[in-house]
Amino acid sequence: MKNAEEIATRAIILLCLSDRCALERTTIGGRVYTLKQRDEQRKAIYKWLHDKGYNISMTLDEKLLFEQEVGKGNKDEILSKQIQYEAIEPCLWSLGLVNKLSEYDRLVSEDFHPLLEIGGTHSLEKLLNKCRLRVFEDIFLQNEISMLWHWRTREANNSIFNLKPEKEIIISTFGNQYMQVIDSMQAFKNDQDDFIVNNKAFNVLNSEEMNRMKFIAQWRHHAFEWIVGDKAWDEVELNT
Repeated sequence: MKNAEEIATRAIILLCLSDRCALERTTIGGRVYTLKQRDEQRKAIYKWLHDKGYNISMTLDEKLLFEQEVGKGNKDEILSKQIQYEAIEPCLWSLGLVNKLSEYDRLVSEDFHPLLEIGGTHSLEKLLNKCRLRVFEDIFLQNEISMLWHWRTREANNSIFNLKPEKEIIISTFGNQYMQVIDSMQAFKNDQDDFIVNNKAFNVLNSEEMNRMKFIAQWRHHAFEWIVGDKAWDEVELNT
């Protein structure tokens, strides 16, 4: 399992990565910025990461993105990388910096800059003093829950879900030990037969809702799988 420093570092990188991706937009936070202003901000963020020593924990793809001038790459491709921000909340929750994980029905939109104290007065040591790393068992349970959500979104069009209750399919697929995981999931309260999203069964969601949930579940699963395992961030394998 990753230690608090590794998890906090990853959360900081994910936040800065999201900021870098957003620079491809002309309008940020309701204000219009020139291309030159946005590229200067890219360089400033990357310099900050270097100065704080976080660059050594970045993946090659992340470094290349920061080294690429704003406006020089494929805008849509770069903006699509912003979905990785979904992985930040599992990191912050595991560190005890947030008390509750968001539901799987909406994208994470909270600004975590103040929480992570991004800026000139930032100190990793000071940040770690605020962290209370949760026990492995609690984090592992959330990893199992995220795996089931990811699995459900990947199997969205499987006709078996129209024939059997979801709980029965989970047990036959993954084993009886998953009853405890199911019992811990808000999605299955009140003896529902399928995952519940915004008070609706997953199988009645439209394609846009299902696709959004697929990305949410994928990156939350990725984060928890990385935290409980020993793989590097870009080497995590998601098995569902």
